[in-house]
Amino acid sequence: MHRKSRRQRQIPVTLVRAALGARVAGPGIAALRRVSAWLLLLAVVAVPARSAEESPAASGWKAGFAEADITPAIGEAMISGFGRERLVTGTLAPLRAQVLALEDAAGRRAVLVTADVLGFGRLSVEALRRRIGETLEVPPSAVCLAASHTHWGPAINERVNFSLGPPAPWYIARLERTILDLAGRACGDLAPAELSYGSCSTRIGMCRRTLDDKGNVLWRPNPTGSYDDHTPVLRIVRQGTPSEILVVGHACHPTSSGTMNRWSPDYPGSMRDRLEQDRAGCRAMFVMGCGGDAKVVVKNAKTGAPEFANTPEASAAAGERLAAAVRERLEGEPLHPLAAELETRIVTGELGFRPGRSDAEIEALAFEADAKGFEQAWARHRLAYPDARRGLRYDVQVWRLGDLTLVALEGEVCSDWGPVVRRLAPTPHAMVVGYANEVSAYIP
Repeated sequence: MHRKSRRQRQIPVTLVRAALGARVAGPGIAALRRVSAWLLLLAVVAVPARSAEESPAASGWKAGFAEADITPAIGEAMISGFGRERLVTGTLAPLRAQVLALEDAAGRRAVLVTADVLGFGRLSVEALRRRIGETLEVPPSAVCLAASHTHWGPAINERVNFSLGPPAPWYIARLERTILDLAGRACGDLAPAELSYGSCSTRIGMCRRTLDDKGNVLWRPNPTGSYDDHTPVLRIVRQGTPSEILVVGHACHPTSSGTMNRWSPDYPGSMRDRLEQDRAGCRAMFVMGCGGDAKVVVKNAKTGAPEFANTPEASAAAGERLAAAVRERLEGEPLHPLAAELETRIVTGELGFRPGRSDAEIEALAFEADAKGFEQAWARHRLAYPDARRGLRYDVQVWRLGDLTLVALEGEVCSDWGPVVRRLAPTPHAMVVGYANEVSAYIP
C-alpha cells in the first residue's frame, strides 16, 4: 500500500543498520547520504550473537517494576487524537504508566516506560532521559518510552497540531514527575529474574487503506492490504511482587472505541486486564508495533463484511482476542531463554519532508469560508507557529537482550517496516516497537 522511492526507503534502513551495528551514536543523515548503502554494510559490523558457552545464564538478570494511574482529572488535560472537538466527560477505564527496569549480569541497566498516551514529545523524552540519567545513572540509549497510542489519552506533545488536542503543560509536568518516580521505584525494586521470549501470529484488525479504480486512497478495511501480525511476548519471571511481567506487542491502532469522549486505554487496556486476571501475580505491559496503517475490525452482523470497530464493547473484545493469543503462546512450546547480557545504542539522523503546501496555499486555507474544520485549524496553527523545517530528526534505538534484538522506532510506523526491520536483526529473535520516544509524524 505504501510505495517509496529507493532513497525514501534507504534512509530509514540505513539508520536501522547503523543502530544495529554501531556501539555509539552514529553520524547524521547528511554524512550517511555520502556513503552508498552497500559500502555502509561493509563498514558496519553487526553485534555478534554469542554462543551458549560465552553467554551469561538466563537467570543472571534482575528486574523491577512499578506503575501508576495517570488518568487526568476532568479539566486537567485535553483528549488527544482525531481532528474534531473532544471535551472529556469522564473515564471509561483508567490510564496507566508502567516502568520495567532491567539489570544484566554485568550491572548494566535499562528502563522501559509504557504509557497510555497518543505519543511522547521530543522535549519530554529529553527531559526524562536527563533526569533518569542524573538520578539513576542509566544512559539515554537505555531509556525507551513507548506510547500505546490510545486516542482517548491526554495531549502531551507540543509538536502536534492543536486541533488534535492542545497540550496542557501542567499535566505534562505531572506526568514526567510520575514517570521519574516510577523509574526510581522500579530500579529500587530490582530482584533476581529470568527473561524469555516468544512470538505468535494473530490479527485483530486490517489495513485501513484501500485504493479505488483511479488510485485514490480510501479509508476502508482492506483484507489484502499490509498488516504486521507478528505479536512478540517478552516474559519476565522474578522473585517478589509482581512475580511475572509480560511485555506484549501488537501493530494495530487503538482507535476502536467509537466517538465517546472519555478517558480509555482502548484495546490494550482490555488485553492487560484479561492477562492479569487469568495469571496470578502477573502485570502486563503493551507496546505498539508498526501499526500506522492498521485498525481494529469486526464483521458486519448482516453481511459478514469487515468494518471498523467503533464501540467500547468491540474494543474490549479485540483486547480479549489478543490476550487469548498470548495465553495460547505461553501455554505452548517453551519460550526462548535470554542470556543476562544487555547492550543499548541510539543512532540519530534526519528524514527529509516531501514538498508540502505553499505559504499562499496555507494562508488561503486558513481563511477559506468552506474549509473543513480540521484542515483550517491545521492551517491557522501553521500561521500562528511557523515551521521552516525541511526534515525531521529521527532516532533508532536498539537493545540487545541476549538473543533478542529490540528495535524502537519513532513516529507512526506503517506495517511493512515490521518484517523489514526484524530481518535486519543480527540475533535469532527480534521485536519492533513503534510509536517509541518522539511521535509527531507518520513513517510510511
